[in-house]
Amino acid sequence: MTTKFSICVIAVIVLSAGPAWAGKDEVDFVTRASIGNLFAITESQLAIEHASDPKLKAFARQLVAAHEKAAAELQSAAEGSGATVSSSLDADHQRRVAELQGKSGADFDKSYAADQGENHSNLLTLYADYMLLGDNPKLKPLAIRMIPLTEQELKGAQALSGN
Repeated sequence: MTTKFSICVIAVIVLSAGPAWAGKDEVDFVTRASIGNLFAITESQLAIEHASDPKLKAFARQLVAAHEKAAAELQSAAEGSGATVSSSLDADHQRRVAELQGKSGADFDKSYAADQGENHSNLLTLYADYMLLGDNPKLKPLAIRMIPLTEQELKGAQALSGN
């Protein structure tokens, strides 16, 4: 019931915001989703090593496992679509990882949780947009499956950051 309600709320938000997906194709979806996965994995691996909060380290381990699985599913779903899964972060995400590497202690923990909150919020919007407006028969079901998982990860990141 909660998942159906959440999907409905996301649909209303996306539709009321206008055609955010208009003109975008599978390449954009796959690129953005794969970079989101890579960013979650990269920062979470740093958090496993450097976080001071044991709860945050446990969350980071969960994210690594979940996003490695999501990346493999995206790779499989993207086959034949003309889109290629990104194997590296874009400049913005590389900069954010470098900034996180320069932090320690509570400052590191706070920044990591905030980064992952933003990352998962963006991924949730991406998946909801594609659920509503995408048309690839392999990518659309993937986007739909990812919504409740991403929503749960977003809630976890928000709880750790105090939001």
